[in-house]
Amino acid sequence: MLPALAPLTGRGLYLHATFGLAHDLLVDLAADRLDLVVSAIRPTHHALLAVPLADEEFLLVGPPSMARTVDADRLRTAPADALAALPLVAYGEELPILRRYWRSEFGHRPANPVALVAPDLRAVLAAVEAGAGISALPRYLAEPALAAGRVVQLHCSEAPPLNTIYLAVRRGAPANPALTVVRERLTDAAAGWGEL
Repeated sequence: MLPALAPLTGRGLYLHATFGLAHDLLVDLAADRLDLVVSAIRPTHHALLAVPLADEEFLLVGPPSMARTVDADRLRTAPADALAALPLVAYGEELPILRRYWRSEFGHRPANPVALVAPDLRAVLAAVEAGAGISALPRYLAEPALAAGRVVQLHCSEAPPLNTIYLAVRRGAPANPALTVVRERLTDAAAGWGEL
């Protein structure tokens, strides 16, 4: 998102990005503490309006050394059982991305031990690369590490789990030309992203 907005700074626009869990950011948006939120969950608050931006595809990845400990035959026949002993590296305490992946692919929440929680996907990837555990990450983030061999894909799905990314604003907020430019820039950029 930020690279798509970078050209606006050259036009004199000041941007202040706040990172965090989607629910917390949406609460701040509804309370008028933020102007706009890019959210991995669809807002349900009546004061918020959201439009879909893009779909992100999730991959289950781990360090090569950990992947070698998984029984390949068992991974094909009972993947959740084959992966159950591997520690998880999560984005949040409630395992939001991992929980979605496990439910979509295996029909239940992960029972794996949690090794590390870091509310930044780049930090999650770095921890996986360093051998802390396995995680489900967006394809766009994991692909460079996959290509370089720093992580491997542990489970392949016919239709990988998707998550829609939304652009949320407050309903009826006063017109703000800068905010309009930011929304239009993100919407235009997202048209070229397709599936992330």
